[in-house]
Amino acid sequence: MGTNDFLENYYIMNERRSQYNIDQYQSFLVGIAKNFIMSLYGLGSPKVSLGGLPPMGCLPLERTTNFQDRSKCMQSYNIVAMSFNAKLNGLVVEMNKKLPGIKVVMSNPYYILLQMIKKPSLYGFDEAAVACCGTGMFEMGYACDRNNPFTCTDANKFVFWDSFHPTEKTNQLIVQYLFNTTLYKFL
Repeated sequence: MGTNDFLENYYIMNERRSQYNIDQYQSFLVGIAKNFIMSLYGLGSPKVSLGGLPPMGCLPLERTTNFQDRSKCMQSYNIVAMSFNAKLNGLVVEMNKKLPGIKVVMSNPYYILLQMIKKPSLYGFDEAAVACCGTGMFEMGYACDRNNPFTCTDANKFVFWDSFHPTEKTNQLIVQYLFNTTLYKFL
C-alpha cells in the first residue's frame, strides 16, 4: 500500500469513496496486507517488512493544490497517513503473536521524511517545498527524466525529484534511518 492507494484510488476516484469511509478503506487495505503476510508465511518467509506511508500531505503536488492554505502541507492527508501507519503497526504486533517463527517489522518513513521536509538544511537540502523537475509543483513520471531541459542541475539539493517521489539522496537517507531503527532487527 502506498500514497497512490489514497491520493489516487481514494481521493480522486469516487468508486472507493462510495464504498468506504476513510477508516473503512484503511481497514480494507490492512486486510490486504494481512492476507499478503499470511501468503508469504505459507511460502516459508521468516521475515517481512511493512512499509508505512510518508507524510503524503507534504508532497509537492499536494502542497501546490492546497488552495486553502497555499503551499503548506495538507494536514488532513498527513493525519490519514499517521492513522494508517498505526493500523499497520497493529497488524505487525498481531502477526508476530499469531504466526510462530515469523518476524514482521514496520518500516515507517513518515517521521524522518517529515523532518527532512521541515528542516531540509539539516540533511544538506536547499529545497523541500518544490521538486527538482520542471516547476517542481506538478510534473511527475516520464516528464521528469534526466533529459528534461527544465530539470534542476543538482537533484541532491532537493528532497523531491518530482511532485510525488523523493530524490535518490532522500531515499538513501530514509533507508539508512530505517535500517538503523527497524531493519537491523532482521540481522
